[in-house]
Amino acid sequence: MLLMKCIVMMLLQITGAKLHQCLLLALNDKIYVTGGLGLTDKSPNSWDIYDKATDSWFSHKNPMLTPDIVKFVALDDELVTIHKASWNRMYFAGIYDPVDQSWRGKENEIALCWSGPTVVVDGTLYMLDQSLGTKLMMWINETKEWVMVGRLSDKLTRPPCELVAIGRKIYVIGKGLSTVTIDMDMAARVDGFLVSSSTGPLMEHDFSPEKCSVITI
Repeated sequence: MLLMKCIVMMLLQITGAKLHQCLLLALNDKIYVTGGLGLTDKSPNSWDIYDKATDSWFSHKNPMLTPDIVKFVALDDELVTIHKASWNRMYFAGIYDPVDQSWRGKENEIALCWSGPTVVVDGTLYMLDQSLGTKLMMWINETKEWVMVGRLSDKLTRPPCELVAIGRKIYVIGKGLSTVTIDMDMAARVDGFLVSSSTGPLMEHDFSPEKCSVITI
């Protein structure tokens, strides 16, 4: 997987656009870059896609009804897009189908994931809710709702946090690069708290991973 900075620099060289605050996501050997409409009116309102099979970039007009995308999630071979409406500051969701390059609306309950880091494990979307304590939430597609998997101790997670998954293990990375590991095959709750393992901070300073890119290699 390529680092975000490298991808954006490649895109700048190709398009010449002064993009900023881009969102990118990898799905089925393709990298999708959108958002970051730029600092000038000459910046393109488009999706730029890298195809590994042809080792090339191509662009097409942004298919969204609104370009205000704040989050990308790959789920069930489609891209879930989370938007922030400029007219009422509310969040809503959509689905982008890479096959026919079309966008359609989706139930807005899933848009709650805008507020926390997310990760997908075996086709299931998880979110770390950090609003009132630290809770791992799971999206139930059949009932269109978020349910709590369990709570985590703030003393261990040290929020704000980011999430990354390797196999069926979810890693919660907090300040100072402290790490809490949740094995989804062995996940259990004791008095509402998830059973997990943890390692202390790896840095002397309380470095925050918030707004950093966490990737699996």
